Amino acid sequence: LGEGWGIWSTYINPADPLMPSVFSDVTDALTIVKDENGSVYWPMFGLNSIGSLTEGKGYQAKMSADATLVLEGDLIPFDYELNLTEGWGMMGYLHQNCYNAADMMLSVVDDLTILKDENGSVYWPMFGLNSIGDMCPGKGYQVKMTNTALFSYPTGSERFGFSDFTQVEKTVYYDKAHNTGNNMTIGLPLNAWEVMPAVGDEIAAYDESDRLIGSTSFNGEHIALTVWGDDLTTDVKDGLATGEKVTFKLWNSDMNTESTLVVTKWDAGSDNYTVDGISIASNITLSGSTSADAYK
Repeated sequence: LGEGWGIWSTYINPADPLMPSVFSDVTDALTIVKDENGSVYWPMFGLNSIGSLTEGKGYQAKMSADATLVLEGDLIPFDYELNLTEGWGMMGYLHQNCYNAADMMLSVVDDLTILKDENGSVYWPMFGLNSIGDMCPGKGYQVKMTNTALFSYPTGSERFGFSDFTQVEKTVYYDKAHNTGNNMTIGLPLNAWEVMPAVGDEIAAYDESDRLIGSTSFNGEHIALTVWGDDLTTDVKDGLATGEKVTFKLWNSDMNTESTLVVTKWDAGSDNYTVDGISIASNITLSGSTSADAYK
């Protein structure tokens, strides 16, 4: 379990599934655990509204330091049936090897809006985007469904280690935004740009205090930009507050210049932050004719 926020799951069903027992080895480094309903295990206050570990579920955990969690118990079958309810939930990953996210979620793809990992990377079928790549053991995933569906993981393909997606390169101009434990996904489709970026250009998002809250590079495909909200477990504002406006910049890698991006129309959502919100731009411009002409 790494320091900071992560989404955790296990394919082991421990003999004692009560949360204090499950996390007993790492209690000193554990800040809080949350389930998909917002219930918590909060050692500082002796609170456990989650109760026991549920087979096949994912849990969000915040650690104050890296720690190793060792569990012993019965193996949960990889094809254990999960009930994915309409709306948002957290699912565990039950295979013992990594496999491609698109392959794993194929049976429910018609009802799947989006799948997110702890870093805000996504599998977004609408846009054919898979920045998650492979789902891996020990990780949990947020999932949004349009309908409730029974789901079980398929047998792992023979493509072990092969990821059927376009890699998004790390940004070189903009820093990486801090993972605050909650985020929003902003879709920037190719057909929304009035002036198309070049491969290698970078997009950054800022809050109203000009704090960097998201960044990504352009690889010639649709963009899913993750922007991070405020972590309410800290004493300082370190991300977007609910309802706060997001602003955008674009760095031109050839000319080493910045322009301000303006989304003039949205197909879904808006530039106001909501936890787990999904916004899709339909028209993206560069602010000011001078900036646009220079970029062209």
